[in-house]
Amino acid sequence: MPIILLQSQPPANLAFLFAAFAITWVIFFVYAFFISRRRQDLEREVRELQGEAEADGK
Repeated sequence: MPIILLQSQPPANLAFLFAAFAITWVIFFVYAFFISRRRQDLEREVRELQGEAEADGK
């Protein structure tokens, strides 16, 4: 019988692998959230500047 079939427990470092995987995804979503917020702020600022430019042009 192969040795691989005799092992019934997962490797000891599997918990660390899962933790690193979960932390990576959390960091990614936090980064995406902040980038999205920054993009919204920039779009709002551009609209305000366009409105001011149109008001000055009249």
